[in-house]
This record gives sequence, structure tokens and C-alpha cells, in this order.
Amino acid sequence: MYDLIGDIHGHAAELHRLLKKLEYAPDAQGIYRHPVGRQVIFLGDFIDRGPHIRETLQVVRGMVDGGTALAVMGNHEYNALAFWEFDPGGGHLRPHWPNHILQHLETIKEFSSKERFAEWRDYLAWFRTLPLFLELPGLRVVHACWDARFIAYLRQELPDSRLTPDFLLRASRVGSPDFKAIEVTLKGHETKLPGDHHFFDKDGHRRTMVRTAWWRDPAASTYHDYYLEPIDALADQPVDVAALPHAGYYQDETPVFFGHYWLRGEPRILTPHSVCLDYSVAKGGELVAYRWHGEQVLTPAGLVRA
Repeated sequence: MYDLIGDIHGHAAELHRLLKKLEYAPDAQGIYRHPVGRQVIFLGDFIDRGPHIRETLQVVRGMVDGGTALAVMGNHEYNALAFWEFDPGGGHLRPHWPNHILQHLETIKEFSSKERFAEWRDYLAWFRTLPLFLELPGLRVVHACWDARFIAYLRQELPDSRLTPDFLLRASRVGSPDFKAIEVTLKGHETKLPGDHHFFDKDGHRRTMVRTAWWRDPAASTYHDYYLEPIDALADQPVDVAALPHAGYYQDETPVFFGHYWLRGEPRILTPHSVCLDYSVAKGGELVAYRWHGEQVLTPAGLVRA
């Protein structure tokens, strides 16, 4: 069975601690293995923000290449590919604006020498081998959002669910179907806040678009339940479903595991069939895993904290 681990963001010490708590131990080559053959599934976002990004990549890639783990791509790996990929029209697919440079700064610093930059280029090539999602017997894995429409589109465009150079170029064009599919799958659904409401994100940027809980029925939710940022003036009001650009939600009984959302507080199961494993380790939170034994209904007992 699988042990699913949320966003690491270069926090290698917490990763080592969590793997050991899950009873994995390094072999003679330093690759973590479980004594009875369990595998880890990493949910993406290995890089940026944290203090030990290179070490994190060495552990994660070592396990994937060594057959003791699987991994999906996170939006930070995707952003890194676009940041370093030249645009045929000039510049890079992800412009080198100050906010983009700041997001990647810790990774850039770790691979700034000539020798390490060659190593970084090799990691970029490895990122391209990571699938955008996994559907395995009994469970689904995605970095941010399992929306059946966009999963189907990605399956159609990318039969093995891995990026191609042509798709990466198309997905960098705002407004294209490829851009939308990537945005939702790796970053989640967003909706505009009503009126003049706004909030400041974890980096201090003023936002008028807010991420929404795609696993929850908006018609049965308040804004406190459905918005992933607290908007005090709206908290207890029922969601105005008619104003949403997309009012669908995850209703399947196949468990889905994801990260991305910088949750805070006590790790919890979101619904009987969905769980987020990102508890903001890069902002003073925890690295969290779920130990899955094949159950269809997820339980708090499966959550493991580093």
C-alpha cells in the first residue's frame, strides 16, 4: 500500500523525520525503503522556500528512481520548468518578474554554482518525467484539484499525463485550453470575491481572487467552508452558487489525495473521500502524510505528522 506525503518545499529534516516515523530506512545507497515493500507517493512541491532543497530532491528522486516511491508534479516544479524554458517569442515562458524570481530564489541560491547548475538542469529534465496526476487501483493523486473535465482533457492531450515541450509552450499562453487545464489541476479553482472584499496572501500580496474548496458542495456551504482564505465579513453567509464560475464538486467515492493549499491547524480529513496533506511546513506548520491501506473511506487514524 501507499504512504502519501504532502508539500515539502525543501524541508529535508522534516522529510527524514517523517520517513523514519513511517518505518522507512535508508539502504546502502541511501535510498529509503520500507521493510515490507510499502511505497511513498509524493504530492509535488519539493522545491522553493525551504532551507534544504537540493537534499530534498536527492531524497525524493532517489526513492522514485529506486522504485520505492511515486510522485506527481506540483505547481512549483511546473513553474520552474516554465521559468527556465525560453519562449520562441523572446524571454522565458514564465517571465523573470521580481515576484517570480522571489518565489524561486531559495532554489536558485542552492544551485548557483557552475557545477550545481548542471545538476539543476538535470533535475529540470527529471521534472518533465513526473505525471500531472495518478489514478491507481483504489485511489487518485493530484497536486491541487481533481476536476474530471480537466483530467479528461489532459489525458487526451498527454496520453501518459507527462508534459511535452509543445504542451508546455501552449500552456504558457493565458486563455488557452491547455493553460486552463494546468491552472486548475496544479493550482486549483479560484473565484472573484464579491464587492470590494480582498485578502492578503502568505506573501503579503493583495488578492481579490480566492481559492475554493472543490471537494465541497457549495450549495450546502457557507463562505467560511468554501473559501480557503478567511473573509470575516462573509464567513457565515451561504455561498451564492449562481455567482460561481464553476459550481461542481468532487462526488466520487474513490479517495483523492492532494496538497497545495497551505492548510493550518490540526490535520484533518476533509470529506470521507478527500484529504489535503499540505499543512504549511514552509510557514512554520507540519509535514503530514496519510498511511493508506486500501480503504475507500478515509479516517483520521491514517494521518501521520512529522
